[in-house]
Amino acid sequence: MAQARINVGPFDARARVVAGTLALLGGLAALDGFFQALGFLTWIVCAAMMYVGILFAMGGFKDGTAAFGYPLLILSVLDAWLPLIHKGYWGLIGGIIVALGAFQTARTRVCPINALLGVNTAHS
Repeated sequence: MAQARINVGPFDARARVVAGTLALLGGLAALDGFFQALGFLTWIVCAAMMYVGILFAMGGFKDGTAAFGYPLLILSVLDAWLPLIHKGYWGLIGGIIVALGAFQTARTRVCPINALLGVNTAHS
């Protein structure tokens, strides 16, 4: 009976783990101490987050990766901007929230966003 709720396929689960890892890494790179020491590396991490977010968003709703592609795109912009105004800890908080959602969804293979949008990637 628990299998009936599964709506996240293997590709979608791996995409969410990658998005969660990048969100957490971007949040850490947005911290003021890291940004002041290695600011250029923060921009590289944010560019990688944006690239992966665009790839996931282009995969779209068919593969289910858009549910974490768009938050990754938003977080990449925030993680690049927040250290400039010395509020990088908000980027870390956002990264932790996105990472927790991504890792939990990948582990349980149940996504409320997929259910809301009527997307089932478990059969792909």
